[in-house]
Amino acid sequence: MMEQIQEMTAMITKADIAMKAATWEIGRLRDDVAMLRKAMMELAYTAEENGLYLSNLTKATQDVIVAMRLGGFK
Repeated sequence: MMEQIQEMTAMITKADIAMKAATWEIGRLRDDVAMLRKAMMELAYTAEENGLYLSNLTKATQDVIVAMRLGGFK
């Protein structure tokens, strides 16, 4: 019985460590996405100000910029 409790405690400890690592990674990814979103918006604005319009970009890039302007990717 005591051995089972020790095994369960070890598993819970490992799960706790994994959850903390995942939480940290998710936070880091959120920060990265926020920085990339800001950079993309600045690049889109600068491109349009200099005569490079959405129609000159790939469809995938157009879709990302439009989605961001409509409040997506949050």
